[in-house]
Amino acid sequence: MNGDLELFDNKIIILYILEKNSKPLTIEQIAKFCEDFEDITYFDICSYVQELKSNKYIDESFSESGNLVYSITSSGLSTLQELLELIPGVNLHNIKKIINKNIVKIKTDFSIDNVVIPVKDDEFKVTCYIKEGNDELVSITMYATNKDQARNITKNWNSNAEEIYEKLLEMMTKEVSDSE
Repeated sequence: MNGDLELFDNKIIILYILEKNSKPLTIEQIAKFCEDFEDITYFDICSYVQELKSNKYIDESFSESGNLVYSITSSGLSTLQELLELIPGVNLHNIKKIINKNIVKIKTDFSIDNVVIPVKDDEFKVTCYIKEGNDELVSITMYATNKDQARNITKNWNSNAEEIYEKLLEMMTKEVSDSE
């Protein structure tokens, strides 16, 4: 019975992780959240995700960048809310503590930022980038003719970087016909 209870708790953890994130997650991202749980391996996570998916507690889809991602369904959310009440307070506190610690770690693995360098009196070089770990996914450098333009570029990048990246990826990877 103890093994069944542990399996049950681990599936709740997966649902909880998906519920706490505003965006769908890949298996790798879910695994990073679970790094500090001693009894959850990558293969366990894959198995839990498949079971939760087959029970319609989570959905599977492809992100625009082509990654397979998972999100919690309304059925999964209502089930999670009911089951969280059954977890003793100390255990739930520990789960939240570990997950919140790993949210910070995952956010540092994926960063969106920019650098503004003054070139001349009222000209600026603005470099916008997205990094995942040590890999730079995209880096765009643009010249701004005034401070307001540089500020708007950085604001728009910070608010829309993922959408801009996906649109760039789509535009850059589509086939061009010979007649164009």
